[in-house]
Amino acid sequence: MLRRFWLFLLLPASLLAAGSFSLSQTSNFFPSKGFEDKIEFWKSIFTRYGEREVVFHDQDDLRLIYEVVRFDKAIRGDQAESRRQKQRLKKKIRELQQVFNEIRRYGVNSAKLNKEHRKIIQLLESHGYVPSSSLLGKLRGNIHPQRGIKEKFRDSLIRSGQYLNKIVKIFQTHDLPEELALLPHVESSFDYRAYSKRGAAGIWQFMYSTGRRFLRINHYVDERLDPLKSTEAAARLLGENYDVLGNWPLAVTAFNHGRNGMLRAKNRFGNDLLKIIEHYRSRAFGFAGKNFYAEFLAAIEVARNYTEYFGPLEIAPPLRFDTVSLKKAYHVSHFTQIPELTESVLQAYNPQIKNYIWKRSKIVPVGVKLRVPEGSGQMVTAALKKAPPASGPVTVAADGSARYRVQYGDTLSSIAGRFGTSVGNLQRVNNISNSNRIYPRQLLLVSGASQRPAQYRVRSGDTLIRIARQFDTSVRLLQRANQIDNPHRIHLGQVLLIP
Repeated sequence: MLRRFWLFLLLPASLLAAGSFSLSQTSNFFPSKGFEDKIEFWKSIFTRYGEREVVFHDQDDLRLIYEVVRFDKAIRGDQAESRRQKQRLKKKIRELQQVFNEIRRYGVNSAKLNKEHRKIIQLLESHGYVPSSSLLGKLRGNIHPQRGIKEKFRDSLIRSGQYLNKIVKIFQTHDLPEELALLPHVESSFDYRAYSKRGAAGIWQFMYSTGRRFLRINHYVDERLDPLKSTEAAARLLGENYDVLGNWPLAVTAFNHGRNGMLRAKNRFGNDLLKIIEHYRSRAFGFAGKNFYAEFLAAIEVARNYTEYFGPLEIAPPLRFDTVSLKKAYHVSHFTQIPELTESVLQAYNPQIKNYIWKRSKIVPVGVKLRVPEGSGQMVTAALKKAPPASGPVTVAADGSARYRVQYGDTLSSIAGRFGTSVGNLQRVNNISNSNRIYPRQLLLVSGASQRPAQYRVRSGDTLIRIARQFDTSVRLLQRANQIDNPHRIHLGQVLLIP
């Protein structure tokens, strides 16, 4: 099936070129008709409102913006400030809901209405609504806060330059529209080491279960964090989505919502995404899924005309590198002895190598394709020929499986802590019945001991504490993985991600 529809030749660099660009130029495969209001809303979130501003709006009709709350401080990892702002946002939602309640109670022509009441009524009428009691009741439950990301999007544009040309070429190779290369602006802001609260990773934000279909993920390497390997995977997944769903609005939305979910929606309501957004009801198909395509279109327009919104930007130059395939495991010091090849440089060029290598083991395993600055590949290869292979308690096979040789003083608990797993998992994969019986020089499999995230459906009588104990995790990690603010509020049938 032909996936690409050429309207004009796009050079890779043009994806970040400033100039007059309209979405009508891509309308054959990324139609924007009917999405105009959503696109304008997301353009304002990307370019007008910053991290200290939260827009309160209707989650269905994005034209209905009720208020913008501005904070004195940005959150930026400040948990106390984050809690303070969440409390204020919840309070503001209650205040707005009260305004809707009072309009319903008093009537739209009542003399009791104040300035806030009339502001809401005028906003609704200006967009063609007749503020009836039923409408006001619906809108009361539709209030949604959206934080601005102006600074984040600007940083995303700057970072994207490192790999964008190569990403575009990958999509060309797969015969896919080049605009898809801009999707990471929505997914991750081109943060090459991004991890979400739910465990998605890399610029394409692959979950573990999806990523492992295409990529290598083990205790040492997570190729979801490799901008190029993960782009290959994204191209394959998007191509599959298109082949199954038949058009790009559905295929792009499926990248967020899931192909099976979009296929169910298509079977019920046809292949028109606007109709699906209006009529399809699913707990999983919420605000993010309904807006993902419109966000993508807004990101294309902003990226292609970024100087109109941000002025001149110093886009990061393309990262140029040589690749060295390691046929043995080497200590990190064997690389850092080479002039200008510091550990921080290696990390910047190889985000797919997990922090465990850099912070703990200091051994880069066999089979890794290490990227080094362009021009230094031959020097690294020559230096490694003279360097002895790394030795230590951890041995890594070419397939990424790892074993640990027990040292004097080790316990299963200390080994589990070192490898980020649990005593129970170590016992399971090594067939150890008694956790107190291990001995020096015993060889333990550790790469299979880290369980991938599982799902659990809440049953009658369950609590987060009970579930945490059952799966050998903590309430705090369960809350973080499932975005649960109140640990006492889970409901029967709720599906939890088990970290």
